[in-house]
Amino acid sequence: MLTAEQNDRFTRVGPGTPMGKVMRRYWHPIAASVQLNEENPTKEIRLLGEDLLLYRDLKGKVGCIEPRCAHRKANLSYGIPEENGLRCAYHGWVYNETGACVEQPSEPSDKKFKEKVCLKAYPAEELGGLVFVYMGPQPVPLLPRWDLMVWDNVTRSIDAVMLPCNWLQCMDNSLDPVHFQWLHRYWGTWSIGRRKPAEERDRFERYTLRSRGRKHMRIGFDRFEYGIVKRRLMEGETEQVEGWRIGHPILFPDVLRVSEDYWHQFQYRIPVDDTHSLHLIYAVEVPKPGETAPHQDHVPYIERPLYDEKGRLNIGTVPEQDEAVWVMQGPVSDRTTEHIGVTDIGIIMFRKMIEDQIKIVESGGDPINVHRDPEKNKCITLATEETYYPGYTRTGGPFVETPLVPPEVEASLE
Repeated sequence: MLTAEQNDRFTRVGPGTPMGKVMRRYWHPIAASVQLNEENPTKEIRLLGEDLLLYRDLKGKVGCIEPRCAHRKANLSYGIPEENGLRCAYHGWVYNETGACVEQPSEPSDKKFKEKVCLKAYPAEELGGLVFVYMGPQPVPLLPRWDLMVWDNVTRSIDAVMLPCNWLQCMDNSLDPVHFQWLHRYWGTWSIGRRKPAEERDRFERYTLRSRGRKHMRIGFDRFEYGIVKRRLMEGETEQVEGWRIGHPILFPDVLRVSEDYWHQFQYRIPVDDTHSLHLIYAVEVPKPGETAPHQDHVPYIERPLYDEKGRLNIGTVPEQDEAVWVMQGPVSDRTTEHIGVTDIGIIMFRKMIEDQIKIVESGGDPINVHRDPEKNKCITLATEETYYPGYTRTGGPFVETPLVPPEVEASLE
């Protein structure tokens, strides 16, 4: 369990907090590119406890500024996009992506008043159909060019849901392999069965509740340069299976990479504030060998509902079941009274990593997974088990021949 001080340090993300300072060293995706268009050129957002405004100007450039005009505090979400920035609806002042006031049409032209006016602004960049924002100190690190963001000949999609809970209970789940057979296979199918008509329920439960999924025999975790790799060995498997040999990564601080067959996913658990997280899923489908992915003019985006028509949490998919149990823990989970078991060694490793990164930032260094090498950043390919990579005919792609090495920490569950 955590002390009250640790729980506070790890969960609070507002300005000036230890974890807030760590989080501000990373680029965070906060919107889909298609959400800023001709019909809707502005979008109010909240990120790391701050209210901000995204906008796209007439040249297509995206900016992120504070949401109220410095003149008389009108809401800039009603502003008009211009070629040089966003024009306030009230008196026509224009702000560019740096927050600088570049026009004051109602003020004398011979005055330098506008040079004294500047809104808070943060760097914003687009990649792979997402809008990323960086809220930390200079120099600004590189926006990571993960493989899913830059691969050619793939199909991409984005969906997201706002959750009324803290980011850390979302990420704790990523370091917890054994919940799958209970949350998803047992509770998930039971809950889905409860929502079926009575005449279908018995047959559904007869064929699903009896199958709880294979038992986890061993779990293992490794630190690597971008975070932690999670491995699992299921009943009836040998150490040669990709789930143990390769595993899949958790990218510090708030991203899970999962994949299956021709599908890859990044699941971002974005800290909106201390009690809200945006769960954004970035999915990529790799075409089968010899096939070509359909052309996409843009990456489509769907905003998913958290609750169904009866006001109950949606539980129809694996991500929705994860989201449901995160929300069930309340706005901020009380880790001072939890009872950590053998199966929680990954969570313990992740929390130790959090503490280490807080100390690194407090001493003026770069935490793990901050990118500054342009050559390495051209395309960062991540190892993920049981999935196809572009140009490969076997799952595991370039990592299929990687030598098997023992995990850094391991637990037997037999």
